[in-house]
Amino acid sequence: MKKLIYILFVLITIAFAVVTVAGFATGRINPEGKEWISFPGLVLLPVLAVDLCLFLMWCIFRSHWCWVPLAVLLLNGEFLISMFQLRVFPREIPAGKKTVKVITYNVNNFNTNGKRQLPDIAEWLRKEDPDVVCFQECPVESALRMDSIAETLSCFPYYCSTRSATKAAGNAIFSKYPILRFESILYPESSNKSLFAVLDIGGDSVRIFNNHFQTTSVNAVKPRLYQAHAEGNQLGETEAAFHMAFQMKKNFVKRATQADYIRQMLNAGEGPTIICGDFNDTPASYTYRTVKGDLTDGFRDCGSGFGYTFRQLKRMFRIDYIFYSSGFKGVTYDSPNLDYSDHNPVVWLGYVN
Repeated sequence: MKKLIYILFVLITIAFAVVTVAGFATGRINPEGKEWISFPGLVLLPVLAVDLCLFLMWCIFRSHWCWVPLAVLLLNGEFLISMFQLRVFPREIPAGKKTVKVITYNVNNFNTNGKRQLPDIAEWLRKEDPDVVCFQECPVESALRMDSIAETLSCFPYYCSTRSATKAAGNAIFSKYPILRFESILYPESSNKSLFAVLDIGGDSVRIFNNHFQTTSVNAVKPRLYQAHAEGNQLGETEAAFHMAFQMKKNFVKRATQADYIRQMLNAGEGPTIICGDFNDTPASYTYRTVKGDLTDGFRDCGSGFGYTFRQLKRMFRIDYIFYSSGFKGVTYDSPNLDYSDHNPVVWLGYVN
């Protein structure tokens, strides 16, 4: 019996190591035609937690098998520091440096839990006093129009938003600095969008990319899945699960294509740059790695603690980001736990380097 248990745990260790290696590969392989490689990246955090438990167990029993989970944990070190940060000493702003404070926030159409959240969000923004605010899922062309939103957010004299033929929610940028120009980026076969703008920040032309990449479609399918489960309809539950997996599979590719397009725009331009938004993907993903490139991840630069931003699905996922070029240095990074949306906002303060 002891030998059987030993063999069972060896097989479990190997199986989780394989999944962990696949999670590592997720961000390094374009999912088009290889969509399966993206699924391990979604579950990489709990898989790594199991690897850690297996490592400790094998250490207790002084087995050489401890090296297998340790190796895959070290392999995914970059992912781990993209989710967890320990910051002991606060960073100071050097004298004479020009500061900029940016907030990115998926506001869920300003409508969460059946309550119109714009007044509460506006009050919170007044307290935070940012220089630039980037909204995703902002109702720019619906019943709550941009001029109404701008009137509520009157402390930002400059603003722009995406424009499209549909009335779907879009992206918006509100700024205390002049917006020199802006461009809507619409993606084929998708209601998701990006917004590009150039801001005059103290005489510097700063490129801002506000992205809302292809949704996961999980929330759209979840009610059907839960209803089938509550009714004991196993066939319906299985069909809903397969439909969810199929939608996720298609959306991995769409996000990768959108990320490639933004990366091309980044490479084609120059100057100080800030990238932010709801990427709908984790730090293990191809989307994250492609857009980030050689930019600095604000959480890794000056964040602290566990970096989740999506309030659903057990609050395990970090999918909202602020990246920036070497022209900036981060001072503080926060993702406050607000219940105004299904996402937390991301608040970053930095200075021009």
